[in-house]
Amino acid sequence: MFKFIILSVFIFFSFKSFSIDVDETIESTVQNNPKIKIGLEKLIESKELIESAYGAKLPTITSTITGTYSKAESQTTTSTTTPETFTDKYKLSITHNLFDAGYNDLEIERSKILFDDEVINFKIIIQDLILDAITGYLTVINYEKLLETTKKNFESVSKALEITKTKFDLGTSTLYDLQKAESSSVIASVNLFAAKQNVEIGKKSFQRIAGLKPINLEDVIDIESSITLSSVLKTAMNNNLNLKLLINDAKNKEILLLKEKKTKQPNIDIVGSAEYSDGGWIDDGTETTKGSVALTLTIPIYQQGIKNSNIRKYQSQILQAELNFEDYKEDLKILISNAYKDFKVSEAKMKSNLAVIKASQTALESLKQEYDFGTKTITDLIEEEGNLLSSTVDYLNSKKDYLINYFKIKSLEGTLLNTFENYLPPIN
Repeated sequence: MFKFIILSVFIFFSFKSFSIDVDETIESTVQNNPKIKIGLEKLIESKELIESAYGAKLPTITSTITGTYSKAESQTTTSTTTPETFTDKYKLSITHNLFDAGYNDLEIERSKILFDDEVINFKIIIQDLILDAITGYLTVINYEKLLETTKKNFESVSKALEITKTKFDLGTSTLYDLQKAESSSVIASVNLFAAKQNVEIGKKSFQRIAGLKPINLEDVIDIESSITLSSVLKTAMNNNLNLKLLINDAKNKEILLLKEKKTKQPNIDIVGSAEYSDGGWIDDGTETTKGSVALTLTIPIYQQGIKNSNIRKYQSQILQAELNFEDYKEDLKILISNAYKDFKVSEAKMKSNLAVIKASQTALESLKQEYDFGTKTITDLIEEEGNLLSSTVDYLNSKKDYLINYFKIKSLEGTLLNTFENYLPPIN
């Protein structure tokens, strides 16, 4: 009696925690992706703004060296002289601002905000790459599991086709059964080819993102399936990276406004200089040493209305920044709500698909017994094999969606990087 090979799918799932092998994936992505290297260079560039702002408060020291050659002809009634002189002059000047109404202090504060912007943008780059790496990794793993399942299905269908051909030759199977088996074999072959191609393409895409082949990656990440929409929204209002950028934008505009107002205030500078000159290198000349200290008070009187115009411009930009912040907060709430909805839907689909898989496995067991008794045909078994394959595909896809939606929520929440902080490069 023919013993039909049943496709067995053993799936383990826990709704309290879920193991994902992504540790080395994230580490390699952060270390090798060129976007990370570019972001680090931008941080170095931005840090120079702070150094420059602090430097503006220090004295300015300049020195000049001048060499002057002169020749003149002088005539009198008794003689003619042609004196030549070469005079060298050395001058040292020190200029220091005593009062700028706080203008330079504001620029220091602004430079720190601009640097913080670069840090946030750098984190956004890393966050997006981590999401891409996780999606790529899960896609490859999904394809590999689907390939494994599809191979088993192909083997089962191929075995069924051989048995059907034998029975048809013996006259115990109908032409319809043979044609059905042949059709199922062709479909299974196409599915197997597509599964192999998906794995290869998925691996190439993953390697482009992470700079790594998805082999032997190990880590365990606990999925918080019990997260609530209210807790995510509350966390996001304090940690979302794009919200932080908008807050910094408003602060930056406020400082620019204050700086513009400071330019309408008086300014006091002190200038000290020391000078030495010697004009006797060729003929006898004069040696001179002198020094001076001067205070300069600059009072803006008329600025052509430009400063007032700039003040009004920055006041408008501050209002725009505040409106942008409030607008994005509402958009963020919608994005989080949709991601949370997709997260819970995919979770429910996983439960449903698991139930379907179990039902299909039970049906196969029953059909196998009925087939052995001769009450069911090979066609019935092939159809149920197809149902099991389809439900397995649906489960794997829903599991991938579940995990991707989870990390998307963490990204919107602003806490995704906390999970992978051990692999982030130093940015301060």
